[in-house]
Amino acid sequence: MSTATVLARAGRAEWARIWSVRSSWVLVTCLSLFILGIGVLAGLDAANNPASVPPGASAWDGARFTAMFALFGTVALAVMTSTADHATGAIVPTLQWTPRRSVLLAARSGVVALTVTLIGVGLVVGATVALWALAPEVGLPMGDGLRSLGDIVVVIGSGALLGIGLGLATRSTAAALVLSIALLLVLPLLVANLPFDWATTVSSRLPGSSALFLIFGEGPRDDMTVATARLTMAAWAAGATALGGWRLLRSDAGH
Repeated sequence: MSTATVLARAGRAEWARIWSVRSSWVLVTCLSLFILGIGVLAGLDAANNPASVPPGASAWDGARFTAMFALFGTVALAVMTSTADHATGAIVPTLQWTPRRSVLLAARSGVVALTVTLIGVGLVVGATVALWALAPEVGLPMGDGLRSLGDIVVVIGSGALLGIGLGLATRSTAAALVLSIALLLVLPLLVANLPFDWATTVSSRLPGSSALFLIFGEGPRDDMTVATARLTMAAWAAGATALGGWRLLRSDAGH
């Protein structure tokens, strides 16, 4: 059987595995209600208080706000789906079904990352459209939207791969979630506030700082650029995936 055929079969199995458990549906439903609710509330506020809308603001400014919530929700989903079969012991039949571990790594990383990215971006777009529908005066410029969504795709996609890699490396949902939140939220803020010159440089190299810069345009250093932020996010995603892949390929599934 060719590698392409095995990869396609493993990809279908990973897709089915995501949606065959109730927790995935519950998390996606809660995340949808939360993010779309933020869009509706922001739209109602803008419609009822037009003076509170800054000059030149558009509905895509709301998209950038909801993107942070989408990031953490999709990372949680990525971690949960990448560690679920280790937690239940189902990794054994998973490897019996796909004994080529490199194929399993490619299928799991690709399918899970693509799925959660599409969910996150779709919810951000939905919240943005809801805001605009309730307050059409804020506008929905296409150019601004493409730029915003491009950055959001990088942030959510890289965050998903980071969560998947940490999940495969730790084989623990709790540990991977703690590490993901630390890298994306806690450590960037903590290190940036240390009274040392090197602290801002270290903070700017963490994925959370790059995510904040791509979404809001602000970071711990004034010399941060979109290109460097995207490169930092991609490097952390690749490093975490490599680490998780190394453990999947080299370590016994039961340990």
